[in-house]
Amino acid sequence: MSIELGLSRITKLLSYLGNPQEKFRVLHVAGTNGKGSVCSLLQSVLQQNALNLVGKFTSPHLIHITDCISVNNKPISTLDFNSIRARLDHMNSAHKIGCTEFELLTCTALEYFHLKKCNWCVLEVGMGGRLDATNCTAGSRKVCGITKIGMDHQGFLGNTLQEIAVEKAGVVTPGVPFVAVDGTNDKSVLDIVEKRANLVGATFSPTTALVSENSIHTDSWGKVARELVSLNGDYQKSNIAVALSILDFLQREDQVSISRNELLDGLKAVTWPGRLQNAELIHLGGQKTSKVLLDGAHNGNAAESLASYIKDHVRRGSEPLRFLIAVTQGKDLEPLLSPLIRSCDEVIVTKFGPVDRMPWISAMDPCDLAGYVSKYTSHVLIQPSIQDAIGYLQSAPPSQTVVCGSLYLCGQLLKSGEVKW
Repeated sequence: MSIELGLSRITKLLSYLGNPQEKFRVLHVAGTNGKGSVCSLLQSVLQQNALNLVGKFTSPHLIHITDCISVNNKPISTLDFNSIRARLDHMNSAHKIGCTEFELLTCTALEYFHLKKCNWCVLEVGMGGRLDATNCTAGSRKVCGITKIGMDHQGFLGNTLQEIAVEKAGVVTPGVPFVAVDGTNDKSVLDIVEKRANLVGATFSPTTALVSENSIHTDSWGKVARELVSLNGDYQKSNIAVALSILDFLQREDQVSISRNELLDGLKAVTWPGRLQNAELIHLGGQKTSKVLLDGAHNGNAAESLASYIKDHVRRGSEPLRFLIAVTQGKDLEPLLSPLIRSCDEVIVTKFGPVDRMPWISAMDPCDLAGYVSKYTSHVLIQPSIQDAIGYLQSAPPSQTVVCGSLYLCGQLLKSGEVKW
């Protein structure tokens, strides 16, 4: 199955299920980078109240397909996933609907949240927004969040930042009262989101805006939040601000009741693996380990954020770094590689294997990737597979390795068991 944006197929399949997406309140998060972090922050805080069952659907998965779907941070069981999915596959075939793999995955999540009697659902947009499968929840949406928007998926969303912003702002639909936006976005992006918000009657709230004195999102709260949240990277300040802005609106509208302790506990408990995640590689014989920094950075904005973190926390002066990189076929590599690679660095290029339930995803051939990387450094080594790359790293002298280029690469490294976190 390929990627086919549109809402007609998923809407039809959901109707045969009895429209489970109408049974809970939805918080919908779009953007290019940071969506998953905001979703994890929202779920972690909301679930601190014992009255809340909070479903979360994010994509792509990290290690197993069930990672995508959770209730109060507990992933769906393989048994439940397979049971729901088999029922959906039968409906999809029997009624000749033709849903894509991502649409079936989205329906699996929504049906599971309904069966678990969730009262909140946090959804991460898969791609774009306006025609993304998750936009089937328009009637139940209470708040939208939009994180940093950058250049990605141009073949589907448009060739300019403004065209991409229009697609992502499409999650702001009639009936949505509030949209929290990362205020560090380009002014043209903010203008587009504000125009969309005004069109549908939603309050446009960039995270740089002042808020009321009695809200949970004051400057002091922002400072407390950043100190509590263990997610690495300065860009998380912006993601935290979007999440707090959404929670603040819900609190002011009496849709949630969040105590100080619940907020603090939720912020402390949040995790989002595969993003600036510190781990260790076990060397052959098990006597030695070396540090690994895992980051799913796969586009220009994410690469710049990773480069900033490396500069502040990883690089030591002019010493070379070791990178392990694999990328999805069709990626624009110059914005990804240029912020990261220095001429002294060693870069191991490889490819990830087939991605569970995502047959449309394939890795770039390592030989082709090496050709691009060689523009930035002459120290390039080709490893045909992840296992080959792991074997090389395990036999090499211990040295910190930065893994990036694809979340699929990070996930398959963790799945191997040779990288511990």
